[in-house]
Amino acid sequence: MHDTMKRLEIDVSPGSGRPLLLVALIVASLVITTVWYREGVNGPLHGTRRFVLAVGTPFAAAGSWVTTPLRATAGYLSDSAVSRDEYLAVKSQNDKLKARLATLEEAKLENERIRELVKFAQAQDYQTIGARVIGRPADSWERSILVDRGSRDGVKLGAAVIAAGGLVGQVVEVTAGSSKVRLITDAGSGVAVLIQRTRGEGVVRGSVEGKLNLDFVAKEKIPAKADVLVTSGMGGAFPKGVVVGEVTEVAAPQADLFPRVTAVSRVAIDRIEEVLVLIGLAPELQAGAAE
Repeated sequence: MHDTMKRLEIDVSPGSGRPLLLVALIVASLVITTVWYREGVNGPLHGTRRFVLAVGTPFAAAGSWVTTPLRATAGYLSDSAVSRDEYLAVKSQNDKLKARLATLEEAKLENERIRELVKFAQAQDYQTIGARVIGRPADSWERSILVDRGSRDGVKLGAAVIAAGGLVGQVVEVTAGSSKVRLITDAGSGVAVLIQRTRGEGVVRGSVEGKLNLDFVAKEKIPAKADVLVTSGMGGAFPKGVVVGEVTEVAAPQADLFPRVTAVSRVAIDRIEEVLVLIGLAPELQAGAAE
């Protein structure tokens, strides 16, 4: 009796129902499978399956529509993914192309500047030689440039230096392969000029600030704003008719003997990169000077 009660306690334990449930499910599966294969297409199980499919189809379609962009994006990212080595290779090539583009752009700008110089030189009656700026002063007090032409190229001390916009300065030192040019904006520079409209004479001087001041102009020949100043040829330092700049401000107080006139160069002197050095006058000008 005691052994029987012990067996009954084991049979009703919490885990004893799991094998029975498994057996029941297996038997039910076998019964359903048997019925499924024995009934026709119009049987109850087939009908139930068709009903479930009909009810679930709209939900499946909606789910597919919602997830399509996500799946497409994932596919795109998967297709476009590159390895780190490929990325570095592409970046290196891109950097080289950028450097090449910058070089070509610089060459293009230089060619444009040189073309302007050539056109200007062809339009003048001067014998010139092109030169590149290779040096600038380290301090702001001295306004000069160093160019890559010297005595072996025909450059002489005192030669005028011009650009497409007008006068740049004058050669003050010469070596075999280079020359130092004092700019017209230097405080030690002085250029005899004519006011193109009034024909009044004066002297354009530089300043510490880099401005151009027109001195010694008679009040009856006073210029107006935007009047053009050209070299007068007096003193022989510069040929006549080279544009020096244009007037920007005029003040003529009664107490002053001469008007105060400020001018500006048409040449971007502080940023200039190529110039023309006058190495001699054309034969026609030499003949005219001799007369």
